[in-house]
Amino acid sequence: MDGVVNNSLDAWPTGASGRRLVQVADRPWVRDEVKGLRDARSRRTAVNLALLRAPLNGVDLDSADHAMLTWLADRDADIVAGVHSLLDRARAAPPAPEACRE
Repeated sequence: MDGVVNNSLDAWPTGASGRRLVQVADRPWVRDEVKGLRDARSRRTAVNLALLRAPLNGVDLDSADHAMLTWLADRDADIVAGVHSLLDRARAAPPAPEACRE
């Protein structure tokens, strides 16, 4: 029963094809490629996180706020740019009148 998963929690199929996948994934060039992709994602997320935090300078943020910003920073560039633009415009807007705050 080559290729059948023995356990739903088992990520690798049994048999020769499963062993072959593990062998290929363990090659240095594959590991280097995966590491490069992770590093690029980390750099992109760090840049996006700085971009999202800039308009929030001076605002007290709790751990949930930081977690949400980190999650947002890992999204694609259009989403990050849109949220950054929204935060910038909200920061630059005049305060809302008292009647609108209730």
